Amino acid sequence: MKKITKGLCTFALLSLISAPTFAGTVEFNWGNGQTATVNIPDDLMSIVNDNKSAIENALTTNNVSQTEFQTNVNDFYNDYSTYLQNFSTQTPYTDTVNGLDDFCGALRDTIPNTQTIQNVWAKSWIGMLRDMVGGESDWNFGFGVNAGVATLDITALKKVGNSLNVDMSNLKSDKLVFPTITADIRLGGIVLPFDFGFVFSTLDTRWFDSIDKEIAPSQFDYFSIGSDLRYKILNKEAGPFNLTASASGGFYYTSGGVNVEKDDSGASLDFSSTTFFGGAQISAKALCFVPFVGGRIMLAKSSVDWKAKANWNSILNSADQNISQVLSYGVLPSEFEGGTSNWSFRPQIYGGLGLDLFVIDITVSASYDIVKSILGGAVSLRFSL
Repeated sequence: MKKITKGLCTFALLSLISAPTFAGTVEFNWGNGQTATVNIPDDLMSIVNDNKSAIENALTTNNVSQTEFQTNVNDFYNDYSTYLQNFSTQTPYTDTVNGLDDFCGALRDTIPNTQTIQNVWAKSWIGMLRDMVGGESDWNFGFGVNAGVATLDITALKKVGNSLNVDMSNLKSDKLVFPTITADIRLGGIVLPFDFGFVFSTLDTRWFDSIDKEIAPSQFDYFSIGSDLRYKILNKEAGPFNLTASASGGFYYTSGGVNVEKDDSGASLDFSSTTFFGGAQISAKALCFVPFVGGRIMLAKSSVDWKAKANWNSILNSADQNISQVLSYGVLPSEFEGGTSNWSFRPQIYGGLGLDLFVIDITVSASYDIVKSILGGAVSLRFSL
């Protein structure tokens, strides 16, 4: 008797665990007076409500009868959690939406940091364009290339892939090194002691097989431009050092995309970010070495829009005929979208070391976002006169 009672208790407990939880009911009306009311699982209430009109149109197009709809769809929603019992999550739609929103936040945090590590020069002020105004010759012009990285948290992106049944096992770490490759130029000022910088950058991870394979099945691309103005506030000799300090201000604009896709499932994100910043930098040159340190305040407007496509046959048990029948009604949309946009105000510190080797200038720098704890770094090779 005890064994029977224990078995019944165990069966009841398992039944409670596997039983679906419902957010409420939705009534469909698809013409000729046909209506049906069904219970909707928590995971699907949002997508069903958002696409109710499209679902009703699909039911009309497919000539679905009230009886057929009521029987099959009720069975489908009642058994929804059972279909997912061998899947990685019981709430694939909710996890996808939440994961995409979270990854949008990670992108909004990282993109401003990838912008401001560009066009960093060790010397705080490069001098005047004196040759152009009849003055004596000085180092007043430079151009070159810059390779940088900033850390990007991809925990949410991996969660999205798993929720859409996209294999993300190739991404071993929860942090991705987001790369930047830029070309920049800096001109000394005329009349007033300032210098002006301009930077251009573009990258698609599909251009590089090693990067493409490392981050597969995800892909990144972006385009960035920016400029800044630095005004000298100090330039003096202090023992063996030439101290230079400047105040600066500028802006960057970046746009791009992120894609994760495999077997008709996946997600794509389009992002853009405009960052305005103000800061100060001090450098101390001794022989050919130019150590420097600085700080910035960044005001960034970032927007991310996403689209997702779910292959429900791969997520659910597609061998079940009831699933295939219900999916053919269009009651579980495979495409959905969203997005976020906001302003952020954050401080950043940076510093590094430059080597001034006649006409060759090499700079190694690092940055740290104090609020979001995001590290960045860059190496540049430039020619200066």
